[in-house]
Amino acid sequence: MFCNQCEQTVKGEACTKGGVCGKPHDVATLQDLLVHSLIGLSSAATVARRKG
Repeated sequence: MFCNQCEQTVKGEACTKGGVCGKPHDVATLQDLLVHSLIGLSSAATVARRKG
């Protein structure tokens, strides 16, 4: 499992080994989806704000 959110990794890099923090793979995937969705939403809001 590759996890971008893990703060319990060796050398401060993204986690590549499941079970370090106890988070299941599906939770990590949903968190990634949420973060990417919020990035897209914020980009759209920025464009809309600039256009008035």
